[in-house]
Amino acid sequence: MKKNRKNLALLLLAASLLAGCAGQSNSQSSQSSQAKSENKAESKASSKSAAKSAASSAVSSTKSSSSQASSKSAASSSQRADANRMGTLTSQLRVKLPGMLLPAADGLGQGSSNLNIRYASSSSQNVVYYSIGNSPLALNDSRIASEKPYAVLTEKKNVADASSLINYQEPKTGLPAVKIASNVTGTEEWAAGSTYLQFNQGQWSFVVRASNVQGQKPLPTAQKLLALYQQYGLPDTAAKSSVQVDVGESLGSLNTVITWAKGSSVYQLKAHSTETAFKMLKSLN
Repeated sequence: MKKNRKNLALLLLAASLLAGCAGQSNSQSSQSSQAKSENKAESKASSKSAAKSAASSAVSSTKSSSSQASSKSAASSSQRADANRMGTLTSQLRVKLPGMLLPAADGLGQGSSNLNIRYASSSSQNVVYYSIGNSPLALNDSRIASEKPYAVLTEKKNVADASSLINYQEPKTGLPAVKIASNVTGTEEWAAGSTYLQFNQGQWSFVVRASNVQGQKPLPTAQKLLALYQQYGLPDTAAKSSVQVDVGESLGSLNTVITWAKGSSVYQLKAHSTETAFKMLKSLN
């Protein structure tokens, strides 16, 4: 009887242990299943988030590209309009001043949309004034006379002695030498409170004047002048011609003066900027 009770107790203990293991297994299985479900949900949410981010990025990129394209198109249209204004005014000038050499480019870095031109003509000379106003005006509008020109182109016709107007300077000797570039040397002299730096290239003489009173130095301007000549060149001329530059550029100063002969005419371009003058002359026809 005692043995039967012991056996029964052992059977009950074994059954209890088996039931506990089964419950723990089911619990672990349930937890594992729940974890898998949560991982799947997180994965789906992550995928949706990534898709939304990619779509947002694509829309942003498309808007940016569209904006850049619009800006480029606007800039291109503005440049065409500026070029067309110079072209339109120059075409009108050619009718008024037949035979005169005129630049096709205004030589400006900005302000071309408000470019204005006026001219004066007589039997002995033609003079064309280029300026920037507050608004574009018709050729020779009377209001343009109040604007400061940034460039003035003059043609003196039927000139008997061109040399008297051109002021070409022969190379100097016996003066201090100044190296302007590796293969270009000029000469320097002092007179009337100024320093004059001169160099010659082909048929052209180049003279830069600096004010000693204002503490100006001619060499940097002479180096820039030489670089512009090498980049843009100057009009073809059979006669000896000249370039004269006063150091310092300001609106209306017309500190650059370029003079040359073409046939029986002598041309002169004055400009407030040396670079503007070279750009204009490069397009001369």
